[in-house]
Amino acid sequence: MRPTRWTDPRLAAAYATRLDHLDREAAWPRLTPLLIRPEPRHGLGRPDATVLELGSGPGHYARHLAEHHWTATYAVDISPAIHRHGAAHVRDAWIHRTLPQPDGSLPLRRCQCTAALAHLLFCHIRHPAHILALLTEARRVLRPEAPLAIVEPGEFHRDFQLLRYGDPGRAVNALEPGQAYPIDYTLTDGSRLRTTAYHHPPQLLAGLLDRAGFHLDAISPMPLPAHGGDPFTLWTAHARS
Repeated sequence: MRPTRWTDPRLAAAYATRLDHLDREAAWPRLTPLLIRPEPRHGLGRPDATVLELGSGPGHYARHLAEHHWTATYAVDISPAIHRHGAAHVRDAWIHRTLPQPDGSLPLRRCQCTAALAHLLFCHIRHPAHILALLTEARRVLRPEAPLAIVEPGEFHRDFQLLRYGDPGRAVNALEPGQAYPIDYTLTDGSRLRTTAYHHPPQLLAGLLDRAGFHLDAISPMPLPAHGGDPFTLWTAHARS
């Protein structure tokens, strides 16, 4: 498959219109308790928590955290076009849109964030070394013991998009490590945006977390109500002291 060029403004414009109701139904309710303060303070002008969101897209979840959970987000994405779209259409003063530096580092201070999230990001990164670099930067900007939540495709011997959009009985061949496969995102006009994903075995991702300075707490299925199957997995970890 031809690799997806996420910095292409045309792709960014299309991706910005993807339907996210499944994220809102299945992912957000599971993610939010992991990322926000359990006892909100709602101090005047100051967020209760500061989340690092890797692969944030336009920032819909970041706005949800700001509006409903008194949380600021450093929304990291490699696409200037997606940031421009978000700034125009998904506004909130507590969304800090951030591009990685040319060397891949993040323009954030050590221990600046209270939690981190990577939602369907690592499956779109071809080389494990790049995943490790992102995790290492996430650990640098997180406080000790801070939580990290990761959402990745779950049923590794099935095309999770088929579960998501119908034909749940169709199976695909087992994927080899690093093998490319398609992920389709449904857009608001009913069309689908096909992107390239790469299969990273759970053992590989667990090893990268350990090398980056995280303790893996659990891997659990994330089912989609009324859609059948467990097409996502939720990884929970925390930054080692």
